[in-house]
Amino acid sequence: MNQILTLKKDLWRLWPVAVLTCLMLAILANADRWRADWMPSPMEGWMNLVLSAAWACMTALVVLEDPLVGDNQFWMTRPYRWSALLSAKLALVVLMIHLPLFLADVYVLGARGFPPLLHLDVLLVKQFLLFGALTLPAIAVATLVRSFVHFVVVLFVIATLLAFLSGGLQTFPVYSHETSQLRDNIVRLLLVCTSTVVVGLRYSRRRSIAGLVIGIAGALAAAAMFSFLPVRAEYRADSRETPEFSLREASADERAPSVYMGSSMHSVLVPIRVSSGARSGRFQIRFSEVELIADNGDRLASVQPTPNRPFEKIDLIARAYAVQADLAPEWYVLTFSNSAWERWKNARVRWIRGWAGVEFYRTGETTTLSSQSSTVVPGVGRCSIGTVDGRFSEPLLKVLCESTRSLPAASVQLRHDASQRVWPGGLNAAQTHAPGPNRIWLSPIYRGQAFFRLTNSIETAPSAQWLVPASYVTTARVEVTPRVVTGRALAQFEFANVVLSRLRTPESQRQ
Repeated sequence: MNQILTLKKDLWRLWPVAVLTCLMLAILANADRWRADWMPSPMEGWMNLVLSAAWACMTALVVLEDPLVGDNQFWMTRPYRWSALLSAKLALVVLMIHLPLFLADVYVLGARGFPPLLHLDVLLVKQFLLFGALTLPAIAVATLVRSFVHFVVVLFVIATLLAFLSGGLQTFPVYSHETSQLRDNIVRLLLVCTSTVVVGLRYSRRRSIAGLVIGIAGALAAAAMFSFLPVRAEYRADSRETPEFSLREASADERAPSVYMGSSMHSVLVPIRVSSGARSGRFQIRFSEVELIADNGDRLASVQPTPNRPFEKIDLIARAYAVQADLAPEWYVLTFSNSAWERWKNARVRWIRGWAGVEFYRTGETTTLSSQSSTVVPGVGRCSIGTVDGRFSEPLLKVLCESTRSLPAASVQLRHDASQRVWPGGLNAAQTHAPGPNRIWLSPIYRGQAFFRLTNSIETAPSAQWLVPASYVTTARVEVTPRVVTGRALAQFEFANVVLSRLRTPESQRQ
């Protein structure tokens, strides 16, 4: 009975806030229902941020209707069991946040042609992830503060910390870096466990000091894991068969790759040979970490570029380079800042030590798309093709793929048999500029796309190799081939006695 009274009391007080957030969610769902592009509109990007913050604030208001800090709350004089009070708060949060989001997701899926009942597991997983990443931490923070103003201050501090760790609001993802599912899962687990302990302590025993200490410790641990857990930790777990790296002699007539990193950087090429070992299938290098050790003991470690650490502030960047995407890399590109190059160009490097994250994969079944309707591509999702106008009103042939699960890497080729020409591409291989934030986590649909530029003439010049004659479109076919990941490995290597100034430089750097 007390649970029902508390639920009705809070709902009567907070229904205007719930209506406002539902209106925001409806606007976002309607935009998501019509979006046929990988990049969201500025409104969608901002709405994801604002709506998440609004839900966190509404959760705090639900908790602070019967605050736990202090000794003057009226509900403490009544025979309320803490379990009934907590269950009433959780029920109201589910009613005002999770139920509307679930209905919005059902609407978007149905409007985009995905039967909601067939994707019910995906919708439920999304609800649990939102509860663990947003709702439960917001409840935990609200149990530790005295008023809503204090909660807003804490929320602002957390938002600032998240913006700093993730690189802020990017206009488009310039810095592509390897994500770590292991790291993300550890951070989520820390948040859920910490929030559960804090909420349990505050409601059952009202221990504010212990809850505050545990909450701060859990938040710091999650931030440390997010910032400092190396990506190679995930690859180390599956290192049964690792490729072998070795130096090779580059022939004089072998063309060096063209790698441009800006006028303030200097690059050199280390010729390498990589053997895949006993594991069958193709592979690619997903990330690289390199350390240079000189004869005098000086060391220089490579750093992965991020929005917080752009190229201009890094002394050494290392990456493997393959002339063709489906072949093993033939070069290691070491890019130095000008100041670091002056210190190291004439030094005798005793060791070049490094780690490489290797991803093994195989190509899946190739599916030819129909221009009349959408086609289900196994391992990818539902794909369709059409002609659209680009930013500068140039005609484009667009391939759009949608799925309720994360899209894998996939090649997209436009093949014209009569002319025997093939135009290669890939899902999200080209990035579109969009102002404002572009990270969408409230949408139930993952999207990927590829573009082919159309022209009214038939050109054969090398500079026009990426232009597709518009007259070819009706007789050409689009082929989508997913890349199926079969395993990962962490490879370690050492190259001895290298003089950097004697190495070759990229073609673009010689011009």
